Amino acid sequence: MAPRLLPRAVAVGALLACGVARADVAPADVTLSGYVQADCVVHRQSSVDEIAPGGEPLNHDTFSIPRSRLRAASGRGWLRGALELDAATGRASTVRVAEASVSARWTPPGTEGVALVTASMGLIRIPFGFELAERSTKRLFLERSHASRALFPGVYDLGASVSGGHAFLRYAVAVMNGEPASRSGEIPEDPSAAKDVLARVGVDTEAGRRVRVRAGVSAVIGAGLHRGTPASKDVLVWRDGNEDGLVQLTEIQAVPGAPATPSQAFERFGVGADLGVIARLPVVGELSLFGEIVRAANLDRGGTPADPVASGRLLRERGYAVGLTQELTRHAMIGVRYDRYDPDADADEQRGLRRVPRSRARSTLAFAAALRRPPGRLVLEYDRNQNALGREASGAPTSMADDALTLRAEIVF
Repeated sequence: MAPRLLPRAVAVGALLACGVARADVAPADVTLSGYVQADCVVHRQSSVDEIAPGGEPLNHDTFSIPRSRLRAASGRGWLRGALELDAATGRASTVRVAEASVSARWTPPGTEGVALVTASMGLIRIPFGFELAERSTKRLFLERSHASRALFPGVYDLGASVSGGHAFLRYAVAVMNGEPASRSGEIPEDPSAAKDVLARVGVDTEAGRRVRVRAGVSAVIGAGLHRGTPASKDVLVWRDGNEDGLVQLTEIQAVPGAPATPSQAFERFGVGADLGVIARLPVVGELSLFGEIVRAANLDRGGTPADPVASGRLLRERGYAVGLTQELTRHAMIGVRYDRYDPDADADEQRGLRRVPRSRARSTLAFAAALRRPPGRLVLEYDRNQNALGREASGAPTSMADDALTLRAEIVF
């Protein structure tokens, strides 16, 4: 046999061997599902026809695809696997892996519902609070609350978890990289050997014939990394002070170099609690009341990333969200939610001769209404946004006008 034909013969033989080996293996059940969400920002007050210094447009009155997912799930017996791809528009208009997991489940014989033990590894959901576990196609509001998006910029992270439940009890424990996959399309690599440990325990039970109660407490502890800087050389800088275009000795300045600084790890942690009550009302449908609160330190990774090494102090984060939704038969739903998040509870600024406290909190009062006709829905949401990013003519902080009206079309398949 010619040497160049040998690799092909080996490949064909391997394929035949695999076919024979799999002949006695029952095929696994494979299900395909997905959804597409298309947004139209009808109007946003902060939108201007301008380009930021970094090249990003400051116009927000536009059409976009925030999420479009395709999910394949397979399983046979106690073994499960899932792969979910996401495509979205924006600066990172690309197809990325949203979820990729391998799981083993065990349910005692004769029981139904939630598995007693499910062990998973891969790119899996983060077990903290209620919002991270809620699917975006089930949530009435377009996005998660400020605190949830700041502390956990993505709902998935690389790691391993054990979760399950029995009767009304629920639990989940996970060890993760601590670098959640964000909507930018990139799954960050873990810069530190230290991992984040997360846990949530709670209940999910019927509190009567028409009332369901779910509640839980969550915690996370881990470590972040302050990135070091490389060494720099001495440089000469010319500043044309009199703007005559001529080099003069008084305009030349030496800038000394700086030695390299090492990276430094820092601790971060957070605790949270959530509560939800669902009442099934006659004729109209479900009335849902919910609330979630979180307290954390050095945990912000998506809003104002926390770096206590650079700031020289602990950065305390505070956030909460409360709201309600009401079904209007199976064809419509309305809801209201208020959420507030402060990335630095100890922030202050210099005013005159004194340093005074300064609020960096952001809050949103959201009103949403949806028309539903399975497998799709149409959602209209008005966001009354409040933040302290604006400044008055005197320089004093004020709320920047940033209200938004958004229309979303969604279909699930």
